[in-house]
Amino acid sequence: MATVSVIKQGAAAALIVVGVLCLGRAIETGLDRNPNRVGKRETITAGLLLGGIATTGGMALALNTRRQHRRQQQAQLQAVFFTLVKAGRGKITPLRLAMEAQLTGEAAKTYLNEQARQYDATFQVDQEGGITYCFNLGAVDSRLLRPPAPELAFDVILEAVPPVKQREIIKTVQTLTGLEWKAVKALVRKLPQPIQTGASQRTAEDFKRALEAVGAQVALVLNTQR
Repeated sequence: MATVSVIKQGAAAALIVVGVLCLGRAIETGLDRNPNRVGKRETITAGLLLGGIATTGGMALALNTRRQHRRQQQAQLQAVFFTLVKAGRGKITPLRLAMEAQLTGEAAKTYLNEQARQYDATFQVDQEGGITYCFNLGAVDSRLLRPPAPELAFDVILEAVPPVKQREIIKTVQTLTGLEWKAVKALVRKLPQPIQTGASQRTAEDFKRALEAVGAQVALVLNTQR
């Protein structure tokens, strides 16, 4: 994941550099007072167009990469927080969080204060002024620490194929499933037939949408075997 982030950052920087160079070339050409310069208008147009696209694309990619990195950091910090809260049976100190998550003491306190407000945590202060955050572990478990519900699975059933649309539908099924043309053609002759089983809801809906767009009748059936 870190390698991908580095590649994206490099690509964003490269796009911005290319964009700036193109824009600079366009500006330089526009300021040139030589009336005999060949292709002046074309150079300015190309420089502005390519420079604008490259610069905008590079900035967008850089911003997106930064946002993704920030989300990953937040997810990692949240995972560390949950682990420590469970291990401490609801109790956690800023020092422990700072050590495990590699945060500064101030950042650890700020994060714990935010979680304390969200989960109505209480505090314990020792004789030396150290603060221990006390979370109701049952409340945390019920909100965020429960294992995610299993994802539903669906079978995509091809129910009907209009004769005039058969060739186009066979081609679409072939693209979606990777089956050979003869196999798909044989399948279409004996409908209804499942063309995908145990698919996620998103995948099943994508299949249905693609097939209905070329005239097929499709049904999604909940797969209870998964």
